Amino acid sequence: MINIQGLGFRFSLFLVVAAMLVVLTTAEFFYRVTYENEIKEANRDIEELYQTVAATASIAAFLEDEDLAKEAINGLVKTDKILAASIKSDALYYQTNVTEAINKNTESRVFVVRHPFMPEEAVAEVNVYPNFEYIINQAEKTSIDNSYSLYAEALVVGIVALIITYYIIISPMLRVGRSLHQITPGTSQRIPIPKYHSRSEIGKLVYDTNQLLNKVEEQFTQERQLREEIEFLEKRFRMLFENAKTATVLMAENGTIALRNDAFNDLVEKTELGIKQGYGELLGELFETPEAMKAALKETFARNEFATGEYKLKSSSNDSAIWVQLIASPLLTEEGERYYQLTLNDISSRRQELQKLALQADFDALTGIYNRNGGEKLIAKLMRKEHQFALALIDLNGFKAVNDIYGHDAGDEVLIFVAEQLKEKIRKNDVAIRWGGDEFMLLLQADDEESVKRVIEKVNAGVKQPFYFNNDSKPTVVSMSVGVSFYPNTSSNMHALIKLADIAMYKAKQNKIASPDDYLIFVDQCRLDDENIE
Repeated sequence: MINIQGLGFRFSLFLVVAAMLVVLTTAEFFYRVTYENEIKEANRDIEELYQTVAATASIAAFLEDEDLAKEAINGLVKTDKILAASIKSDALYYQTNVTEAINKNTESRVFVVRHPFMPEEAVAEVNVYPNFEYIINQAEKTSIDNSYSLYAEALVVGIVALIITYYIIISPMLRVGRSLHQITPGTSQRIPIPKYHSRSEIGKLVYDTNQLLNKVEEQFTQERQLREEIEFLEKRFRMLFENAKTATVLMAENGTIALRNDAFNDLVEKTELGIKQGYGELLGELFETPEAMKAALKETFARNEFATGEYKLKSSSNDSAIWVQLIASPLLTEEGERYYQLTLNDISSRRQELQKLALQADFDALTGIYNRNGGEKLIAKLMRKEHQFALALIDLNGFKAVNDIYGHDAGDEVLIFVAEQLKEKIRKNDVAIRWGGDEFMLLLQADDEESVKRVIEKVNAGVKQPFYFNNDSKPTVVSMSVGVSFYPNTSSNMHALIKLADIAMYKAKQNKIASPDDYLIFVDQCRLDDENIE
């Protein structure tokens, strides 16, 4: 069965079509050229025939000899290429078949007959009527014969070209194709090089194909080795994965968990939420703040990075909070499916320790409010965010006498009481700080003196409550001296801001000696340049 899609058939068809186009074009060209040449040749023959009888016609016209004229004219019409002819002079006229030629609408060719002794003088004219029907038939016959010769020659050339092409190109390529089709990739089978093609393009193609088969066999061998190694490593990985102490899951994009280890199940059991197939997108059902967690992870995934963060898990138990360090990375399979690898490290113990250390570092152990270290952090944070605030530095008057007379326990009792009054009297967004010893500080969300005065008056009213130590009938009262500076109006430098408030506080302490009600001083009442503050 002929394969119409095969290279041999298509090439043969192309060759035949191309040959036919060339032959048709060439035949048409040669037909027209031959036809025109035949017409020209007939005209030249007519002229040569006339030249043959021109001398006889010249003498016949000169002598007015009708017999010579008849001989000349009859000599012309003897050829098949001339249908009729006539000679005409003043004293002589002879014609043959002219009526027939005129009936066929044949145009005549006129030849001037010259004087036999004076060539410049015309003595008669000869009208020759060409036999166009005969001439055209002869021209067409010759042209057709030439075309048939071209067709026969093209046919022979085409057949020879097809045979040569088949045995030199098509047949070897078909054998190469059959051999390649029978080869199993990865085996030692190779394509034999066709005869007489060791240095041809086909031989080069077979050589390159065999080289490619060598590489394929080598890659197959390596792949089998790698597959064995992967299977071995997969077993080891599964063993490590299932026995890992860190909770790990592999989940699909829709939230379905594809793999999980025992550590993950143990972590879920701690939350008492129950083991199930999925916990929503990115395990969101396990977390107290799932939206914040997922937003942070997706933002990191968008940068093609792995995400990490610390989040609190939901728990039906109120005994202790469970905190985990979440490490998540997106995975894309060769099929284009997206997965997520999530690792959850239980950091509850470390979190509790950090919270304790943070309390110790930033909060006063006696009063429970921020200490100086924590206060400086808050001031710096407010400055970074460019929040306006008032800094009120407070010093207790009469506190040293309490320590000296009633002891340090009584002094601690006063400090705790003052801290409670500060927390109770200030507003929700304000912060109380134990600055050191008997000094306190208030960070007030205010940028005008009137707002600050109202808060300080409430605090002062609470602090001035009397104390009775050791059943003493005489009450002990402590009071405050307060210096206030504003950020950024007073200064944009933290140390200068604190120093200016300290100066104002000591100014208030001096004023209180003369006037007990004058316990509050704003920095603008004792203005100093920042350049003078060390």
